[in-house]
Amino acid sequence: MKIKSSQFFFVIVIILFVLVWVGLNFSFKQEAEPIYLAFIGPLSGDGAAAGKLMTQGIQLYLDTVNEKGGIKGRKIILDSFDDQNDRTQSRQQALEIVKQNRAVAVIGHWYSSASMSGGEIYKQYHIPALTPGSTNINVTLNNDWYFRNIFTAKSSGEFLANYVKKVFKEDTVSIIHEEAAYGAYLAQVFEETTLKLGSQIKYKRRFDSAVPNLDQVLTRIVDELSTEKEAGVIFLAVQAVEGIKLVKLMKEANLPNRIIGETSFSEQTFIHGFEKFPREKINPGYYTNDIYVATPLLFDTANEEAQRFKDEYQAAYNEKPDWAAAYAVDSAMVLVEAIKQTAIQGQPETITENRQKIRDYLANLNNIEKAIQGLTGFNYFDEQGDALKPISIGVFKNGNIISAATQLQVVPYINQLFNLEAEVEKERILLIGDKYMYKTNVVYVGFELNEITDIDFDKLTYTLDFYLWFRFQGDLETKNIEFINAVEPIALEPPKIEKLGDKTSHLYHIKARFKSHFFANYYVYKQYELGVRFHHKELTRYNLIYVTDILGMGLTEDNSLLETIQKKQILGPFFDWKISNFWFFQDTIQKSPLGSLQYINVPGRQIEYSRFNAAIKIKNSQFTLRGRVPLKLSANLALCSIMMLLLLRLADKFKRFFNAIWFLQAFFAFLFLLTSEVVLIELLAFESNTSHLKYIIVVFDLLWWVTPAYLVNLIVKRFLWAPLEEKTGQTIPNVVRLFVSFMVYLLAVFGIIAFVYDQALTSLLATSGVVAMIIGLAIQINIANIFSGIVINVERPFRVNDGIKIQMGKVFHEGKVVDITWRTTRLLTKDGYILSIPNNMASEAVIHNYNYTEDLCLASVNIRIDYAHPPERVEKILLDATLSTDDVLREPPPVCKFKGFTDWVADYSISFYVDDYAKKSACNDAVFKRVWVHLNRAGIVPPIKRQEIQSFQGIKSRSLDEASKPLALLHEMDIFQPFSDEHKAYLNERIRRHRFTVGETVVKQGEKGDSLFIIVEGVVSVHVELEKKKSLEVARLGAGNFFGEMALFTGQERTATIITMTDTILLEMIKDDIIPLMQKEPEVTQLISKILTQRQMKTQSQLNLHASEIDKIYKRMLRGVGSFLGLKHHEK
Repeated sequence: MKIKSSQFFFVIVIILFVLVWVGLNFSFKQEAEPIYLAFIGPLSGDGAAAGKLMTQGIQLYLDTVNEKGGIKGRKIILDSFDDQNDRTQSRQQALEIVKQNRAVAVIGHWYSSASMSGGEIYKQYHIPALTPGSTNINVTLNNDWYFRNIFTAKSSGEFLANYVKKVFKEDTVSIIHEEAAYGAYLAQVFEETTLKLGSQIKYKRRFDSAVPNLDQVLTRIVDELSTEKEAGVIFLAVQAVEGIKLVKLMKEANLPNRIIGETSFSEQTFIHGFEKFPREKINPGYYTNDIYVATPLLFDTANEEAQRFKDEYQAAYNEKPDWAAAYAVDSAMVLVEAIKQTAIQGQPETITENRQKIRDYLANLNNIEKAIQGLTGFNYFDEQGDALKPISIGVFKNGNIISAATQLQVVPYINQLFNLEAEVEKERILLIGDKYMYKTNVVYVGFELNEITDIDFDKLTYTLDFYLWFRFQGDLETKNIEFINAVEPIALEPPKIEKLGDKTSHLYHIKARFKSHFFANYYVYKQYELGVRFHHKELTRYNLIYVTDILGMGLTEDNSLLETIQKKQILGPFFDWKISNFWFFQDTIQKSPLGSLQYINVPGRQIEYSRFNAAIKIKNSQFTLRGRVPLKLSANLALCSIMMLLLLRLADKFKRFFNAIWFLQAFFAFLFLLTSEVVLIELLAFESNTSHLKYIIVVFDLLWWVTPAYLVNLIVKRFLWAPLEEKTGQTIPNVVRLFVSFMVYLLAVFGIIAFVYDQALTSLLATSGVVAMIIGLAIQINIANIFSGIVINVERPFRVNDGIKIQMGKVFHEGKVVDITWRTTRLLTKDGYILSIPNNMASEAVIHNYNYTEDLCLASVNIRIDYAHPPERVEKILLDATLSTDDVLREPPPVCKFKGFTDWVADYSISFYVDDYAKKSACNDAVFKRVWVHLNRAGIVPPIKRQEIQSFQGIKSRSLDEASKPLALLHEMDIFQPFSDEHKAYLNERIRRHRFTVGETVVKQGEKGDSLFIIVEGVVSVHVELEKKKSLEVARLGAGNFFGEMALFTGQERTATIITMTDTILLEMIKDDIIPLMQKEPEVTQLISKILTQRQMKTQSQLNLHASEIDKIYKRMLRGVGSFLGLKHHEK
């Protein structure tokens, strides 16, 4: 009967587990409504290959997003629409998107003609669209709802024309283009730029790709071209399908001319379009070798994220992606980020508002600081909605595109070059359109790994034996490189050199020790990333770019590099480990120029070098379940384990099933530990900073020892102590219980030390006695501090972040409490150092706490004034000066006290509050400075102590009338410096004096005015009106300050409201006072305009403006002053 009951219990548990599993999975399927994106492009017809690549790339990215929970639990679903690269069809499909009314944004189209047709619909119905491939400038022109994630045809046309002229050194070109928008506009830009460069258009033909006899038309064009002598470089501004036909005809006609094309030639449609021809099958690259193409992305120069995407795409779809897939993924990435940041709902009733939010978000991505980094670089848009992406030049070799030997890169900072004209004359820097571009050499880098030995998993160091080679044109000091992750500097032996024409190869054999903590990938259980990283010591990325030598390493072939390297005994004696991945990528590294004069003008004082990376991932080949369970299954199992543990906890009272319950609890506890590790690591792996994950792995390593120890103690308790107590009727002594528990946990600790931290146990056991003695002594010495720390934490005479003054002997220390440990109290002093005070001394010391009752901090300063001045007037002036200081709080109000007379002076004390103790010292200094200004304006100078010298006459103070005369103020104000003394005297006679009481409004924001105010005495508050009629105080002005200069000289509306805080005396000057002076001396207008320009630049924080922009502001200011005052001005 017992057996039957036990079996029944297990059946019940299994049924419960299945029900929980089904319930959890069913609940996950009851997801929130998804958010829809639309893709529209060629999914059938000649361009279907591009559409397939883009949709597969986008879906791969969205699958990753959805596996991580989507956006707040809502999946992103992609709707696909086939426009067949046709204008009519694109319009119909765009209307279908409108009809469905569920896509919040559109990715597409592919052809520019299709984008322009569909763009009219998106503009009409307010649907944001982002094209990953349409380059015609008219796609985004006058369409606020269309954005482009690629460079424009204008940019690439100008780029290619300059490349032909200044890199190929060719003066003659021929052009063949289609009549469609893409080819027609591209050819137009190329032709115009070529003619501007002084080159000749030898031959030009166009064709309509829609005609039925297209093959005959193209044959006739090639026949005509073959009769042209010196046709020069042939530029093909056509789509991929027509490009295949033209190139095949040209190669079979044996035309010797160099061919260059645009992005359409870097699509998979073109790359694989020749594979069906017999000659191409026999000799890959027969038709395409040495064709140059402008391309948005080359994977041999792409970053690590792009390389990872390439591998994941190839693993998922068993084919290689091209740039179209990468740009489509980046487009989807930008839209997904827009959905996240705008928190849209994606519902029919909110679809209009949602689309508007996404459009506004895209428009706001208008500089690199706001850009979204993706596979293709930084994604952001200019005011036209066009992305600012670089153009690369590739060349076909053996059916694949690799980087051309010369690339052109934008010069980011023109002013960093000392000899720009000389560099342009030598053609090291080229002017393309309105941009200067570096002429950069490409170096192909090859890497062949021989062996990995002597891996130290504690220090993460290892020895690599490998071949390293460089292929390049011209001269290059290849051994002048720095291995970033080398344990010690590596001195390279002379290379093996091979030359063929203008090409050179250097081969090195290197064996050295490296360290592996240089890749920023997240840690996985018993997996490590090894590798090599290096850069050239002298040549920056503008002079040299390292790219992967995919030809030299055979990466273009079907056989996998990983499979090849796995067959070799690369890991030597480490048979428990195997190589799980092997890849290459290039990126950049920033380094300090160390004061080099060549880079003295570089912003940020950082220069970039091209860096080559070879990465090898190894993992332990021993069998383990840790880290092997898929994420989705792990999440479900983890939740099921929690539910079952809770249910089993409720069933704990059924003693009849005591043993079975314990067994199931142990099983589900281990299951939860196994699966929760996978879930936690996978979720955190996609955070921006993943270096902390290795510590999480260590935590789980510890749990895999601590958890069994805990369960063993439970076994002893339930299956040993409980039966013994029941049999004997005696309680097991606590000493025995504790001793057994201690021994179990001690064994677990030893296991952790030996297997988690790889430390020998013998040394630990030998030194345990010494450790015990040290601990005892430490307790004896610090016991007073520990108890004092407890008292301080309980009584809390001061807290962390409180500002205090503490007396230590006869010395007072003032500072901010930054930490209270069990042994010491740590004080950050005003001098910037940390003072550690033992807790027993801190608990007995006299302490003044500045922040005890509230967060405000009281500060005070003492001022001495000549007793000849009335105390009431001095107190007002001192309070005015204090209130005009920015960090002084208005509530509680400052207080000024007259403390009486000494032998030779009157003492005053000012007390005020600041909202942070850290501001106290700086605020004291600011108050002193404002006091000096206000006293000086009031004709009061600080007193000087008289000595027993009969000849002393003191320092004559300015009287109040003299100090506050308008003439004295005009002499001290920079804005009136251009006026002569005669003119200042003239203004002195006409200036007006006003007296305002507390709380009066002097001027209001938005009012028109033509006068300037000068503060003689008192304080005013500057307020700016915000939305919903809210007002914000932005500044305070005191004696000696002035406001309204822009209204006086340019007639601008008042930009702020000025309210008096104390009784205030102001001087006012109006427009009519200065017009006669400006008419007599027109040059004064220019001087004043310069001063106003400087003040406006300072106000707008634009001191780093370029000289041309400063000149524009000055001229605009000069025109404004002249126009308002009715003066004639002459711009120089």
